[in-house]
Amino acid sequence: MKDKLNNRPKALCMILVVCLWTFAAKGQELNFGIYAGVTASQVDGDAFRGFNKLGGTAGLFFNKHIEYNIYWQAEFKYVSRGVYKGPSDNDQTLYRSTYHYVEIPLSVHYRVQEKFILELGTSPEVLVGVAYEDENGILNPEGYPEIRRLGLSVFAGVGYWFSERMMLGLRYTNSAIPFRDPQEWNHPQYRGYFHNVMSLSLAYRIRPR
Repeated sequence: MKDKLNNRPKALCMILVVCLWTFAAKGQELNFGIYAGVTASQVDGDAFRGFNKLGGTAGLFFNKHIEYNIYWQAEFKYVSRGVYKGPSDNDQTLYRSTYHYVEIPLSVHYRVQEKFILELGTSPEVLVGVAYEDENGILNPEGYPEIRRLGLSVFAGVGYWFSERMMLGLRYTNSAIPFRDPQEWNHPQYRGYFHNVMSLSLAYRIRPR
C-alpha cells in the first residue's frame, strides 16, 4: 500500500504533463514559453524568521487572451522551498529544510499599458521530496511529523516584458492550507506550518502574442 501511495504523485505529474502538452498542441492561439529563476522562502509557524532559504524554480507556461487586457495562464513548474538558519557567533547550530514541489499554477493576468502585467492565481501542488539537515549532517525525514503530499497555494505577482519575448517576473506565494496537520499542536493559536515564497524569474515566450 505504501508503494502505491508513493507512486501516485509521479503518476499525477505524468498525466498533467501530457494534458498540458496536448492542450497546447490543439490550441492554435495559445502563447507558450519557459521560465526559470531563484526563490527565497521561509515557513510561517515555526521558530525561524526571514526569507533565508534560497532555492530554484523552472517551468512551462501557456496563456491566452480573454478580452480587453485580460489573459488566463496555466503553468507546470518545479520549485524548492524551505527554511535555513545558519550558525552565528552566539549560536553554532545549523538547520536547513528543503521541500521539493511540482505545481500547476492557474492565474489571471491583467496587462497594464503595453509592458507591465499583474497576476493573481492559485496553485495545486504535489510534494515530491523533502530533506532535513543540521550541523551534524543529513537527518532522517521519518523522525519528523508527516507532511501533506497534496497542497494548495495562492499567489500574486508583477511582470515586465522588456522585449517581445522576454519578461522579468516577481511573485509572492503563500500556502492556502498548512502543509502539516495542525492537530500535531495542542495550543489553539497554532494553525499549522505555511510556506512563504518569493521568486524572481526570467520568462521566454516561444510563441509571441
